[in-house]
Amino acid sequence: MAPQVPVPRGPAPRRSSWLDQAPRVLDVAARVVCLLAGVGLLVTGLVGLFSDVDESVLALVLALGVLLLIAPSIVDRIRAMRLGQFEVQLIRQVAATARDAANTLQRLGLGRELDAYATVYTELRGPELRNVRAMVLDRIIERVSSAAVVEKFDQDEVKAMFREGTPIVRVLALGLMEGDPSLIDGEILLEAVSRSLTGNEQYHALRLVRDEWHRLSPVDHAALRSAIDASPNLRDGSARAEIAQQIRALSR
Repeated sequence: MAPQVPVPRGPAPRRSSWLDQAPRVLDVAARVVCLLAGVGLLVTGLVGLFSDVDESVLALVLALGVLLLIAPSIVDRIRAMRLGQFEVQLIRQVAATARDAANTLQRLGLGRELDAYATVYTELRGPELRNVRAMVLDRIIERVSSAAVVEKFDQDEVKAMFREGTPIVRVLALGLMEGDPSLIDGEILLEAVSRSLTGNEQYHALRLVRDEWHRLSPVDHAALRSAIDASPNLRDGSARAEIAQQIRALSR
C-alpha cells in the first residue's frame, strides 16, 4: 500500500483584530464628532442672530460650523486626489519663479503643510464658503510670514513670485513682505492694489500699505492714493474698504 502524501494546506485565515478595525472606527468617530460639533456651532450661531453678540464672533462661529460639517467630504476628496496622483503642489509653484525661496520653506519644514492648506483652500468652493477660504489662506500667509521673520529671502525672488506666480503665489509674496518689511516694493504694492487678481491679494496689499506707510516714498504715497480712490472694490462696507479709509486718513 502506497504511503499517503500529506496535502499542503493554505495559511489559516487571519482573524481580524481590533487593531485592524481601529482606523475605520476612528474615522467614523471623527466624522460623527465633526458632524455634531458643526451642527452645535451652527445652532449657536443661529441663536446668536437673535441676541446681542458681536458680528465678527458670530461670523467666525458660523464659518467654523460650516467647515466642520464639510470637513469629512473634503478629506474624502483629498484622499481621492492623492490616489489619482493629484494635489496642489504649492511649493513647486513657488519654485517655478523662486527656487531659493522654495528651498528655504522646505528646509523650515513647511512644504507638506503649505501643500495641504493649499489643497483644502482650492477645494473650498462657492460663495457661502468665502469666509472659510479666507481663514485657510490667512493660515497660509501666517506660516509664510513667520518664515520671513527667521530667514532672509531675496527681494528679487519675492518680486518674481508676485509678477510671474499664480494668484495664490502672488499672495504668498505679500505674506513674505509682511514678515520682513525690508522686502516691500512700492511698485508691487501699487499693482496689487490697482490690478489685483483676487480680493485676498488686494486685502493683504492694503494691510501692508497701511502698516508700512512710513517706508514708502512720497511718490508711492501719491500713486497708492490714486489707485485706492479709483478702485471700485473699495467703496462699500467691506474689510478692504475700511483699511482703505484708514490709509486715506494717514495721507492727510
